[in-house]
Amino acid sequence: MQRREFAGVGIGKILTGVIIVALALGATVFYLFYTGRLGGGKKLKITAPVHLGYEWTSITASNNIVSDYLYSRSKKLIVEKGGDGVLAATSYTIAGRLVSEEAVSSGIYGLSDQALLLKCYVRAGDRNNAVAVKESVIRRFQLPDGSYKAFVYLDEEKNKEAVVSTSAMIDWLDAMLQYYITYGSEPDYKEIKILIEVLFDSQGRLKTEKLSVAKYADSLYVALDDTSSIKAGQEGSLEQVYGTISGDADSLAVSGQELKEDIEGVLLSNINLRLIRDLETNGLIAEGAYEKALKAVKDGYAGAGYDFYAYATSGAMDCGAYIYSGQNIGAIDIPQNVKTMRNLAEVGELDNASFAEFKSSIMNNARIYTSYSMLTKSYSGVDAASAYNDGMMLAYYMGDKDLFDRISDTLGKRVATKSTSPALYMIFREEGDRFVFYARDNFGTRLATS
Repeated sequence: MQRREFAGVGIGKILTGVIIVALALGATVFYLFYTGRLGGGKKLKITAPVHLGYEWTSITASNNIVSDYLYSRSKKLIVEKGGDGVLAATSYTIAGRLVSEEAVSSGIYGLSDQALLLKCYVRAGDRNNAVAVKESVIRRFQLPDGSYKAFVYLDEEKNKEAVVSTSAMIDWLDAMLQYYITYGSEPDYKEIKILIEVLFDSQGRLKTEKLSVAKYADSLYVALDDTSSIKAGQEGSLEQVYGTISGDADSLAVSGQELKEDIEGVLLSNINLRLIRDLETNGLIAEGAYEKALKAVKDGYAGAGYDFYAYATSGAMDCGAYIYSGQNIGAIDIPQNVKTMRNLAEVGELDNASFAEFKSSIMNNARIYTSYSMLTKSYSGVDAASAYNDGMMLAYYMGDKDLFDRISDTLGKRVATKSTSPALYMIFREEGDRFVFYARDNFGTRLATS
């Protein structure tokens, strides 16, 4: 009798243990199914996305940027109202004062905007929406060769012409990696591999793309070392050294002409060093790719009194030849330059001189201009609204709270504050007499302030 009792107790314990193990195994299988990890995908290790601490987010909050509210309103306005319920529209214009000024969506969905949205969902732990965005982008943006359209349109007629952008595909690859390590599966890993083959060559270099850049009119400018037009005893003037300039010096309208030429090259701002380092670390691109990329960017530093980086290479990524003027003759494209500096700062490789120049311009002007004239050595153009998120992250990576606060203050002046507005707490741009809310500004700000 006593033996049976002991045996009964032993069997009970065994049964209990079996049940516990079965429940644990069931929970594990359910989790793997839920996250899409069951039987799929290679384990990858990437640099953890940056999450700003309270000491930084309190700065943005004091400047009217309330990240959680901004994110919530942005989803409602740009995805639910402006988009198709899954994808984010590039922009949404709220109703104006007049009855005829109705709210209107852009009807355009940009790949870079979906990359920001996907990152926001992954950061928020919103798996269902993250999966929906990922699947919709692959279905609607991907082309037969594995590349992706830069935009798709609500108007199906416009979708017949496919325009691809390396910059947008780099953004999407970055977002897909963040998605993959959290929710991804074997099919997602294959998609990542396909896109890597589209973007990088066998040496791990970003492939060239066709770029349209500003070009000097033939014989309009003399070479920098050609001083034959300067007579003895003269110091020379900018006109004598650079050639005669007519029109608005700020816009550099040279003799009424502004020529463009197409070249094959790599935008320096597309060289996402942190991403390339992660790809190399995981064996997804060739060994040594990161060092090549880092050298290509750092060698593009102008120097000689110009604390800026090149716009693009003139040829392969590591060819050593650079173009400094992008869209305007004789001018540095500041938004591209800020993005290049952010990429360097993110891996701890930004030089102090270019950062000091950037900080000085922001602290003195309280804005980011679109261009810098190499001729007049002054900033010009309109407010570079798209560059503020990169500027904030640049300040964060450099540990500069004063600059971070200054940029947050400027950006905070574009926060909707009317309590009855459907866009309350969102970042706007004023275009004409209408208020427009861009996905890039708002989802980018969310990532830069959380």
